[in-house]
Amino acid sequence: MKFLRLNLLLSFCLFTTQVSFAQQKDKVLVEAESFKDPGGWFVDAQFMDIMGSPYMLAHGLGVPVKDAKTTVTFPAKGKYRVYVRNKDWVANQGPGKFQILIDNQALKDTFGIKGGGNWFWQDAGMVTIANTQANITLHDLTGFDGRCDAILFVKDGKPSFTPPNDLAGMEPFRRKIMGFPDQPKDQGEYDLVVVGGGFSGICAAVAASRLGLKAALIQNRPVLGGNSSSEIKVNPIGEVFAPEGPYPRNADIVQELLAQEAQMAHTDMRAMDEKRLKVVQAEKNVSVFLNTHANRIETAAGRITAVIARNTMTGEDHLFRGRWFVDCTGDGTIGYLAGADFRMGREGRKETGESLAPEIGDAESGDTLLMGNSQYWYASQGYEPSTFPSCPWALQLNEESFEVPTPKWPQKLKPGVIAAGGWNWESGFRKNTIYEAEEIRDHIFRAVYGMWDYLKNKSPDKDKYATGKLTWLAHVVGKRESRRLMGDIVLRQQDIQEQIPYPDGCVITTWYFDLHFPHPENSKHFPGEEFRSVAYDDPNWEKYRPPGIPGEYTKIKPYPIPYRCFYSRNVPNLFMAGRNISVTHVALASTRVMKTTAMMGTVVGRAAYICKKHNCDPREVYTKYLDEFKALLTNPDIGK
Repeated sequence: MKFLRLNLLLSFCLFTTQVSFAQQKDKVLVEAESFKDPGGWFVDAQFMDIMGSPYMLAHGLGVPVKDAKTTVTFPAKGKYRVYVRNKDWVANQGPGKFQILIDNQALKDTFGIKGGGNWFWQDAGMVTIANTQANITLHDLTGFDGRCDAILFVKDGKPSFTPPNDLAGMEPFRRKIMGFPDQPKDQGEYDLVVVGGGFSGICAAVAASRLGLKAALIQNRPVLGGNSSSEIKVNPIGEVFAPEGPYPRNADIVQELLAQEAQMAHTDMRAMDEKRLKVVQAEKNVSVFLNTHANRIETAAGRITAVIARNTMTGEDHLFRGRWFVDCTGDGTIGYLAGADFRMGREGRKETGESLAPEIGDAESGDTLLMGNSQYWYASQGYEPSTFPSCPWALQLNEESFEVPTPKWPQKLKPGVIAAGGWNWESGFRKNTIYEAEEIRDHIFRAVYGMWDYLKNKSPDKDKYATGKLTWLAHVVGKRESRRLMGDIVLRQQDIQEQIPYPDGCVITTWYFDLHFPHPENSKHFPGEEFRSVAYDDPNWEKYRPPGIPGEYTKIKPYPIPYRCFYSRNVPNLFMAGRNISVTHVALASTRVMKTTAMMGTVVGRAAYICKKHNCDPREVYTKYLDEFKALLTNPDIGK
């Protein structure tokens, strides 16, 4: 964990001292994510826009995690009513039980067992605070993803009082107690504000910096790398060089971010987290802000003027002013907040003419089918017999439902790894991958725990797994698809397949039309609750083709994506790079892979140089300065 802890420290240095608690007259609020000693609990900030806050997650894979501890100062001794915002993440099943101790005395209530699957404030009754300082402990009981958001103490509190739980009421309530100012802290002005620290965001910030622009890189996780980080471990794919590629220098930066070995669930990628951070920190013109979640913007005359982002550890808000902005969030968050035109879901064949599109689009049919989210996992062989708890609340697998055919490119194993899951452990096909993201993530949890319960405790081959241990399961989701922001060109399947040329073609896409679907064998046993996927490259595709899905595996020739896919058509100073660029659902299947999105970021960072040089907007790079832009992409050294 030393690499992760170092990253957390680095991010703290950019802001004020960590805030553990706050008082407001008769109330004391303790935000769980700011515990001074997190122990074995993770800070989970993925869903804060939906449920209101980061929270602490006891992700122990069935083994209770080490206690989280902090010390709180109270305004006075006496009796306080305690409220704990928590969640039973499998409704009425309570897999994630935990206790709260005050000065080593457990509250009478157990948490993670009530609320019907929703976040809520649990009234834990009255406690006596004997001294003005008290030690607070989160004590995990199961290792199965207990979650605590906050603890509220109310002096002489009456049972009739309930803290607000809706986002509209809870936000001002909590921030008033914390004593945060109405205005965010001004972090200064930048030429380019990049939101999202995956491959595209890193490359955008670094490319701009190397051409002299002052850039901010804002990342809401403790590490850089996005889906390739140690939290998710998706292997970057796509080609960075191709004979047909017009601008080989687009690959300059992405090569600095790649690991020597392919990433799998069992690969330790923490050293790569550090390497990527060092690439960014080496740039004198880049300021990197980790654990910083952008959730608001300011605009004037239709232009973005600033991004407001919250430090996920302290809760403090920070203002980043800029001239140009790059949305590398994957979810198109900045564009969405700014009112940018966007799409989500499948277009119909009648609209786009794409052979791989459904006959009727999702908006018209009401039948949404997205590519899902994946979570890698692996189990290792131990030396001594080990046990795993029975999981009646997990998905129940049996001999018939367990065996799902393996796709063409299975998770590669190494000695000592006895089971592993990769990209095809995928869920959320028919859900909203933004607003239902926690539910999607938790469904994979239930699938993996149910699978391991079956192998360890019920399978005819359980002796084979007697010494096996579930070793790692991603708690951060690896997303494929959500919002796509619309540019002056919306790239389609036939543009790529028929090699339709555009004068501003610049970033080579090389991956095939890798659309993912629920695996029909999985659908048989878990209809509407699939957790396995199938794609065109499965050697048994014709056997497993989902009903009504056209197409087959088809390689493509390297194709240069037009620059006009990388800026918003209606927010004049907004770029985008990553899986949120201006493409159809089908075209996204080719352009979404990380090495390709990295080169998008590089191109956007260099386009920002043209914008600054000529005081123009992204569209004018194409309409007025295309030849100069092409020369810069050919040889970026001319801009230095």
